[in-house]
Amino acid sequence: MPAAQIATNPDRPILRFAPSPNGLLHLGHALSAILNHDMARDINGRFLLRIEDIDLARSTPNYEDAIYRDLHWLGLSWEEPPRRQSEHFETYRQALAELMEMGLVYPAFMTRGEVKARVADFEADGATWPRDPDGSALYPDHDRYLSETKRKTLIESGIRHSWRLDMDKALARVSDALTWREISDGAEKLVPADPAAWGDVVLSRSDA
Repeated sequence: MPAAQIATNPDRPILRFAPSPNGLLHLGHALSAILNHDMARDINGRFLLRIEDIDLARSTPNYEDAIYRDLHWLGLSWEEPPRRQSEHFETYRQALAELMEMGLVYPAFMTRGEVKARVADFEADGATWPRDPDGSALYPDHDRYLSETKRKTLIESGIRHSWRLDMDKALARVSDALTWREISDGAEKLVPADPAAWGDVVLSRSDA
């Protein structure tokens, strides 16, 4: 069943459906949209539609229009206008810049293949590489400790990179326990959050 995550002192629970317009919706999409839409209705919540068109090379207006048609065909409605992620890139850039000023992000240069090789080498002797709750290997911390000079040199060389959150530094700035209120199957509960379990997550890529 879907879960409604509620912000601090909310007026109404918020549920959302966030498809990517790089292909047609399938039955799994339809089920997710219906469950969230109906739960929002049943608990007097808000149902939002967010278009994940951040991959500009693959996202197309035709697929976006197809999303709207299919959802309307299912009898679903949402708050207008839907949020199109591509219209908010500047907002996200500003947020990233603020995190840079705070020293809470760092450029990460390892490719997926390099990470995979590092993990495989580490586990070759029976050791276990730390993984997130979904089972994906956490990013190695090598790039976190590069000097500013080395980082600048690599960036200026044109090498592709991402910007990752330094989770340890970020959590060190948090004084209170992180939780959220969740509604599932009509029951509400307080759920503790453990951001550290996800490691240094990607916030932005150099080609974004």
